[in-house]
Amino acid sequence: MNCTRRNFLKISLTGLTFANLMTYGNVLSDNKLNINTGSNTMPSANSDVFLCRGEPPDKNIRKLMKMLGGVESVFGKDDIVVIKPNSQWWLQGMTNTDSIVALIEMILALPGFSGEIIIADNHQFQEDNSRGWTTTTPNGRFNLNEVVKYFNTIGHGNVTKYHWHDAGQNPDPLQGNAFGNAVVEGPQDGDGYVWDFDNFYLTEDDHKCIMTYPIFTSSHSGITIDLKNGAWQNGSYTGQPVKFINMSSLNHHSPYCGITASVKNLMGVVDMSCGFPAPEPEDTYNTHYIGLKSGFWERVRRLSYVHWRVRGLVAKFVSEDDLIDFHYTGGALGRWIRTIRKPDLNIITAEWVGYGSRIDKEQSSRPRALVASTDAVAADYIAAKHILLPETIKNMPGSEKCLLNDPDNEDGPFHKFLVYASKETGGILDESFISLYENTP
Repeated sequence: MNCTRRNFLKISLTGLTFANLMTYGNVLSDNKLNINTGSNTMPSANSDVFLCRGEPPDKNIRKLMKMLGGVESVFGKDDIVVIKPNSQWWLQGMTNTDSIVALIEMILALPGFSGEIIIADNHQFQEDNSRGWTTTTPNGRFNLNEVVKYFNTIGHGNVTKYHWHDAGQNPDPLQGNAFGNAVVEGPQDGDGYVWDFDNFYLTEDDHKCIMTYPIFTSSHSGITIDLKNGAWQNGSYTGQPVKFINMSSLNHHSPYCGITASVKNLMGVVDMSCGFPAPEPEDTYNTHYIGLKSGFWERVRRLSYVHWRVRGLVAKFVSEDDLIDFHYTGGALGRWIRTIRKPDLNIITAEWVGYGSRIDKEQSSRPRALVASTDAVAADYIAAKHILLPETIKNMPGSEKCLLNDPDNEDGPFHKFLVYASKETGGILDESFISLYENTP
């Protein structure tokens, strides 16, 4: 299939309310905003995706909120809003912070807003204050620490941050080196990660990935947020609404993965010290390595007397695409969405995108765009098809990355990743079932 082929439904939109979307296309269910016990309903027929482009990030965010019926249609005055960015990288690899600032400003401007906003992520490295939190080359005016400082300086102490941090041991890491937080059973145990042993993703090779999620306490209110079950204070769940906004970047990732956007951004919510390459729980795999290929590598890892040393040597000389069937990570993240917590809104910030790299400025471009949907699979598909792929074709014509960045390339890793995520979530990657609402200048 020619990687330039495009066939999509494009609908001009000036004002479709967020409430209307609860029935339009079956994207949002009747209990879409009933999120205190987890929001796990999935698209069943059509998915609505919103595309804003051609304006600065603040204007694109305002256009998006207008398309959804106004910010008050998405957020309530007493909401705890958890914004999950990509803090693992810098430059185009991290979430555009001007978009984050614009969204926070709109929430704070809600009449009578008495809630709070927490920027939270797990970049999977031991030093919390690093990478996208502290970078001097951010995607936008600020790094993530500076976003929080900006709002605190102008009097908004209800804008804070939280560093989710892996709980298990991680003596010989392959992807990130974080470890040592607490494994907890619930908010009554304090902050940490829940390892839900009864809830796991299982591959065709019987590899098991346990579902994990964070429990964390606001430094502003003292309220503890159980990301699956809601707000907790004084020994019980309070019923205060918690909104979970998955706010990612859009980039080429690698030959084994293809593209990183909304679905993969959730790898910064799970605990990567739960399962291989970490030693516990035994005979389980973390979200990144759930697709570890069978064969020599699998046999070697089971030889306990050479387990850690040989694994480290192999990792240095063997590429990830030779080690991993990464589509199983899509399946594991899809299960996480289905059983732990579906984001209330996925926003892909594409002010800058990396058509060839997450952190090489020379392989980036500036489409000045934004994609949003309650369906993470559909959002990723549209962002890849209508933003990243055209930028790849324009800047790297005829390259392998045209195929790797094409969500319709059925042999490509990104298509397979979305297919496996869709099997769990019911998300859409067939454009005949996607309604695309595009707002341009």
